[in-house]
Amino acid sequence: MTDAILMLDGLDPLTGTAETGGDYIQFRTDAVLDTASLEHGHEGRIDLGGRTERVMLKSAHPHHPSSGDPDAADMLELTLQRFDPQPG
Repeated sequence: MTDAILMLDGLDPLTGTAETGGDYIQFRTDAVLDTASLEHGHEGRIDLGGRTERVMLKSAHPHHPSSGDPDAADMLELTLQRFDPQPG
Protein backbone atom coordinates (compact mmCIF):
# COMPACT_ATOMS: atom_id res chain seq x y z
CA MET A 1 0.00 0.00 0.00
CA THR A 2 1.17 3.50 -0.86
CA ASP A 3 0.31 6.71 1.01
CA ALA A 4 -2.08 8.71 -1.14
CA ILE A 5 -4.24 11.84 -1.28
CA LEU A 6 -7.55 11.63 -3.13
CA MET A 7 -9.17 14.81 -4.43
CA LEU A 8 -12.70 14.19 -5.69
CA ASP A 9 -14.59 17.09 -7.25
CA GLY A 10 -16.67 18.90 -4.63
CA LEU A 11 -15.08 17.22 -1.58
CA ASP A 12 -12.18 18.06 0.72
CA PRO A 13 -8.99 16.06 0.00
CA LEU A 14 -8.89 12.61 1.62
CA THR A 15 -5.72 11.01 2.95
CA GLY A 16 -5.26 7.28 3.05
CA THR A 17 -3.49 4.39 1.40
CA ALA A 18 -3.83 3.01 -2.11
CA GLU A 19 -3.13 -0.23 -3.91
CA THR A 20 -2.85 -0.04 -7.68
CA GLY A 21 -3.37 -2.68 -10.30
CA GLY A 22 -4.38 -2.50 -13.93
CA ASP A 23 -7.37 -0.25 -14.54
CA TYR A 24 -8.28 0.21 -10.86
CA ILE A 25 -7.03 1.64 -7.57
CA GLN A 26 -8.27 0.54 -4.14
CA PHE A 27 -8.13 3.56 -1.79
CA ARG A 28 -8.70 3.21 1.97
CA THR A 29 -9.29 6.11 4.34
CA ASP A 30 -10.41 6.53 7.92
CA ALA A 31 -12.23 9.76 7.01
CA VAL A 32 -15.84 9.88 8.15
CA LEU A 33 -18.01 10.37 5.07
CA ASP A 34 -21.61 9.79 4.17
CA THR A 35 -21.38 7.14 1.44
CA ALA A 36 -24.52 8.65 -0.12
CA SER A 37 -22.42 11.74 -0.95
CA LEU A 38 -20.00 9.55 -2.90
CA GLU A 39 -21.91 9.14 -6.12
CA HIS A 40 -20.88 6.59 -8.72
CA GLY A 41 -19.06 8.42 -11.50
CA HIS A 42 -17.59 11.15 -9.27
CA GLU A 43 -14.33 12.31 -10.91
CA GLY A 44 -11.10 13.60 -9.43
CA ARG A 45 -7.37 13.04 -9.02
CA ILE A 46 -5.21 10.90 -6.78
CA ASP A 47 -1.65 11.69 -5.74
CA LEU A 48 0.40 8.51 -5.34
CA GLY A 49 3.74 9.51 -3.88
CA GLY A 50 4.17 12.53 -6.17
CA ARG A 51 2.55 10.99 -9.26
CA THR A 52 -0.96 12.30 -10.00
CA GLU A 53 -3.59 10.41 -12.00
CA ARG A 54 -7.16 11.19 -13.07
CA VAL A 55 -9.70 8.77 -11.60
CA MET A 56 -13.44 8.08 -11.47
CA LEU A 57 -15.18 6.70 -8.38
CA LYS A 58 -16.78 3.33 -9.10
CA SER A 59 -17.85 2.26 -5.59
CA ALA A 60 -17.54 3.08 -1.88
CA HIS A 61 -18.18 0.75 1.04
CA PRO A 62 -17.10 0.17 4.65
CA HIS A 63 -13.91 -1.84 5.16
CA HIS A 64 -13.36 -3.76 8.39
CA PRO A 65 -9.68 -4.46 9.09
CA SER A 66 -8.90 -8.11 9.69
CA SER A 67 -6.01 -7.40 12.05
CA GLY A 68 -7.69 -9.28 14.88
CA ASP A 69 -7.63 -6.09 16.96
CA PRO A 70 -11.20 -5.48 18.19
CA ASP A 71 -10.32 -1.79 18.65
CA ALA A 72 -9.15 -1.36 15.04
CA ALA A 73 -11.00 1.50 13.38
CA ASP A 74 -13.34 0.80 10.50
CA MET A 75 -12.31 2.38 7.24
CA LEU A 76 -13.93 3.38 3.99
CA GLU A 77 -12.74 1.62 0.84
CA LEU A 78 -13.17 3.36 -2.50
CA THR A 79 -12.70 1.64 -5.84
CA LEU A 80 -11.39 4.09 -8.42
CA GLN A 81 -11.11 3.55 -12.16
CA ARG A 82 -8.02 5.04 -13.77
CA PHE A 83 -8.47 7.19 -16.88
CA ASP A 84 -4.97 6.29 -18.10
CA PRO A 85 -4.09 2.91 -16.57
CA GLN A 86 -0.47 2.43 -15.54
CA PRO A 87 1.26 -0.89 -14.97
CA GLY A 88 1.18 -2.15 -11.37
